[in-house]
Amino acid sequence: MKRLSLAFALLLAACAADRPSRSDASGNAGGSSAPMLRIVADADANDRRPVAVDVVRVADEGLARRLGMLDAAGWFRDRSILNGEAAGRIAIASWEMVPGQSVILRSLPPFAATPSSTLVFARYGTPGPHRRSLNGAGGLDIRLGRDGFSLAPLAKDAAP
Repeated sequence: MKRLSLAFALLLAACAADRPSRSDASGNAGGSSAPMLRIVADADANDRRPVAVDVVRVADEGLARRLGMLDAAGWFRDRSILNGEAAGRIAIASWEMVPGQSVILRSLPPFAATPSSTLVFARYGTPGPHRRSLNGAGGLDIRLGRDGFSLAPLAKDAAP
């Protein structure tokens, strides 16, 4: 029993040591902890089926215009080819969201270039463009609905 208690105490100590230290009253450690992305899938999103979501950060205006002409079906069909052609000018982050799920991220995967625009593609079962874009690289607020989605800048104090 002593060994089990000791092992449990060491496990708890290791978990506590792995947490970032709090550097201010709000609990922010080191850099900014402002949210970068929030995705909320309504309970009836995509007629209650999972939705594939790609956030595409683009560093080239011409490429952004080209991608902005694609609908989601075209994007998901050709994204591996487009990613290869764009070599370092786009960064793609992907999720599969189920109805009722929400996520909030404090960062996106690193991207060496400075994004000039961000596009979001969502794979819905219904026809339509299912594409939205925002200029720049600020935080994104994505809400997946029954037949489509909305995209807006994300407030710094956003919660999941």
